[in-house]
Amino acid sequence: MSRGISVFILSVGLLIYTVNGYSQGVAINETNAPPDPSAMLDVESTTKGFLPPRLTSSQRAAIAAPSSGLVVFDTDFNALFVMTGEGWMRVDAGEKWLKDDDNNLTYSLGKVGIGVNYPDAELEVNGQIKINGGGPGAGKVLTSDAQGTATWQNSPMSILGIGQSSGFSNISNTLSFLVVPALVELSETASIMIHSTRGLGTTTGITTGLLNIYVCYRNVSGGAITTLGGGILGMRLPANTRIPFSLSYSTGFLPAGVYEVGLCGSCNEPSQWNSNEFGYTTGMAYKLPAATAGLSLNQGISPYESQSRDTFYENNVASSFGSAVELTAGNLSSGKESTTTVEEKIEQLSRENESIKNQLNELIRLVESGTLNSMDK
Repeated sequence: MSRGISVFILSVGLLIYTVNGYSQGVAINETNAPPDPSAMLDVESTTKGFLPPRLTSSQRAAIAAPSSGLVVFDTDFNALFVMTGEGWMRVDAGEKWLKDDDNNLTYSLGKVGIGVNYPDAELEVNGQIKINGGGPGAGKVLTSDAQGTATWQNSPMSILGIGQSSGFSNISNTLSFLVVPALVELSETASIMIHSTRGLGTTTGITTGLLNIYVCYRNVSGGAITTLGGGILGMRLPANTRIPFSLSYSTGFLPAGVYEVGLCGSCNEPSQWNSNEFGYTTGMAYKLPAATAGLSLNQGISPYESQSRDTFYENNVASSFGSAVELTAGNLSSGKESTTTVEEKIEQLSRENESIKNQLNELIRLVESGTLNSMDK
């Protein structure tokens, strides 16, 4: 080939594809256009693409000190990888993201991270999640059914801690605990549900000393005993009688701290009452969800749970008087729970306590007058 023909062919090639060098960058195109001012390398074509270095995964991993932004095509994955500075990241979508005819988007391989690189779970989110649908509301939580479908539900009561105790304390003429109080620790502002049982009996004949009992609490760091509810007031018992009493009540919101809880009481003649019957107390620290309007309480006086009401009084009262004497106090005697507001339950408990006190006093009056024995004959 002559020298003239060679020069002609080279000139045609340069006309077809031109590499232009400028001080601000390099342009590779067929139009002799300068590079974009923001690019050091500006490649332009409507018929060809950019071909990065092609490496196997082991070759890519063997690159010494790869710089952030380095791009290679991994032939084992058939995908582009870029060095982020923290590691290699696959940047192509491939067939991992699939969209069906209904525009549902599915991720078919690996884990998804939102706001986080290299997620450890199937979905890992760095930031707050907001769900608008499904009826969200204050105090509600997402709850799953057996199929895994989540819906917004009212939050259940949060149990923060439980304290229990057993034992007894002497009855005093000043307000004091009648049981070994249970200790309940509050790590935050919360309420305490208290249930306490104590057996009470006489050491003499019919008691003249009137006994008042309450559900109480006291902060161990200092302060006086605080009573809850109306209590059971002015109690008297016939001779040789022993009756277990249970009281349940809930405190209002208490600040963080450690509290003693249980039955307490006072009597103007404490020596007339025995002080060797054991008591049992449970205190439960809890918080209700913000959306809860009321509190279901089962409060009042009840016999031992292991005995029915009738069996209890037959064993403990009829043995003294020769016949069964039944004390009733509405739902307290039936053992049925009612769901109502705290204020309504307090009023109900006060009425029931007064009813029981009146029945006990009537029982004593019958014994003192001999009417009960004459009625049995």
